[in-house]
Amino acid sequence: MTEAAARPAPAAPAARPEGRGQIQALLAEGRLQAAVEAARLLLNEQGTPLNQRFVRQQAQAVTTPGLKPFKLALLSSFSIEFIHDALIAQGFANGLAVEIYQSGFGQVRQEILNPASGLYAFAPDLTVLAVEGEDWLPELYAGFMDADPGSDQLAQATTRCRDEIAELARQFRSRASKPLLVHNFAQPAHRSAGIADGRLAASQQALLAGFNQGLAQALTEVVDCYVFDYAALVSQQGARHWYDARMRLYAKAPIASAMLGALSREYMKYARAFTGLSKKCLVLDLDNTLWGGVIGEDGLDGIQLGANYPGSAFVEFQRAVRSLAQRGVILALASKNNAADVDAVFAQHSFMQLKPEQFAASQVHWEPKAESLKRIASQLNIGLEHMVFVDDNPVECEQVRLELPMVTVIQLPKRPEAYVDALLEEGLFDTLGLSDEDRRRGALYQQRAQAESMRAASGGSLEDYYRSLDMVLNVAPVDAASMARTAQLTQKTNQFNLTTFRYSEADVAERMADEGWLLLTVGVRDRFGDNGIVGIVMAQQQGDRLEIDTFLLSCRVIGRTVETAMLAQLCEAAAQRGLARLSGQLRPTAKNQPARDLFERHGFSKQSEDAEGNSRWQLDLGISPIAFPDWFVRG
Repeated sequence: MTEAAARPAPAAPAARPEGRGQIQALLAEGRLQAAVEAARLLLNEQGTPLNQRFVRQQAQAVTTPGLKPFKLALLSSFSIEFIHDALIAQGFANGLAVEIYQSGFGQVRQEILNPASGLYAFAPDLTVLAVEGEDWLPELYAGFMDADPGSDQLAQATTRCRDEIAELARQFRSRASKPLLVHNFAQPAHRSAGIADGRLAASQQALLAGFNQGLAQALTEVVDCYVFDYAALVSQQGARHWYDARMRLYAKAPIASAMLGALSREYMKYARAFTGLSKKCLVLDLDNTLWGGVIGEDGLDGIQLGANYPGSAFVEFQRAVRSLAQRGVILALASKNNAADVDAVFAQHSFMQLKPEQFAASQVHWEPKAESLKRIASQLNIGLEHMVFVDDNPVECEQVRLELPMVTVIQLPKRPEAYVDALLEEGLFDTLGLSDEDRRRGALYQQRAQAESMRAASGGSLEDYYRSLDMVLNVAPVDAASMARTAQLTQKTNQFNLTTFRYSEADVAERMADEGWLLLTVGVRDRFGDNGIVGIVMAQQQGDRLEIDTFLLSCRVIGRTVETAMLAQLCEAAAQRGLARLSGQLRPTAKNQPARDLFERHGFSKQSEDAEGNSRWQLDLGISPIAFPDWFVRG
């Protein structure tokens, strides 16, 4: 926002090198997070092949810990190896150290059907099946006009190709548990029948659209298999820009080099989601962000927000923000402003698309934005690395980047009609699915705020506070309905998570089928509403003990002894199986500080600890079982 004239503007940060030089300088100083953010900015603003190669070289030279390893396998019907620079560079810009397995083009079937192939030996975290339609379904491309108009040969060809891809996906799933991403087919750059295509009983466009729809339906039956909407990506970029006719004919490399960055960015949306790196919280400025102008100077009737441009652009931006909130993104405000002026806009302006109750936290004052972000993170109990800060003021943006390099910063462009693209283009908030908890997250954080307000106002003991919440604990086995939510929580929960093992839906399904595993979801209801599924436990019977593999809890209910109730449930489950001990491990990370004393607080004895701080703990159920807290009611 632009500061009111009566207020001092923030001092501009000292000049520093930009672009490539900045990345090199930051890495030399050991400031990896800041270098990652600088690489993100460079690739967003100048994502040329030369800059992709440069960032790749810098990424592969990094020796300090901090990047998350990610193994990506590429199976393709064409030469896709030219994407490596862009993929590794985009991975670095997202905090990932990407390692690539590249099969020879046209080796898709051999790699998937051979259990001893290099694909399975590589054990990728994500496998991409990148097939061009003209390679596997030529009947609908170059051969379209060769088909007898009165026959069903084109329909048979599409069915045959769809069924083959679905069977390959099933074969892959029988041998690997990590996700599979399958390209659908793009429309041809030129319709074979020209403008007459729309009049054909079985048009080229309709047949390809039907193929993609059928493929998506078939792959929903394969656990952890996702359709990559290649058709939409090519359409968005434009087929004439996407393809390189010369390289397609010369080297079987149809994708133009200038488009490989866009393809890599789309792949990284999935990689972020699989590794728990999707962002959770959107923190917004107000002046010249949610509306045009400065409310403190222009007044309620003077700000730009309405049916006509430029006010209509701000309305559109607010609607995009509202859609993110409906997807489960937490909203917060960080603005240098007078609170009364801001309240008046929300209460009285008829074109406001957002309501105060949709914001889980609000920092409206004249203090530095970095301090506001810290307070918001503390209030919401989330890490700063899960936050995206959006502001139009380059000085404010740069100061946040300098002081909080773990926060992703989006500096809005000068023209408000470009705001929506700036917010959504990178897919920073994208997740693999939408659960009921996601859709209700705004309300859930309101419930949390109400509970915390009650706690602050309570004059009694903590136990009195717990009882006043009227908490009901629902523990249930993981089933088909909760499998996706279970995998999602393992992928995104970082703070109260003993091991931070990340599991796909296929991993969860495999354990559900094994009687030796105990998989439980934990839900909490209180006087303010239903919090949904907030905890996950995975434990395996090993000899005379129940070994905890995964124990995690949503930050929304930390501080209510839910973890004690979960451990009590595990003690009971172990006793019912005739087991004598409950054991588990703690793998400390930079983010799971809240979980580190769980075992010690509940009477477990430490058995061992390695040089990296990973420790093993054990509880003798015959001596010190854990009691279920009596302020919970079992659901």
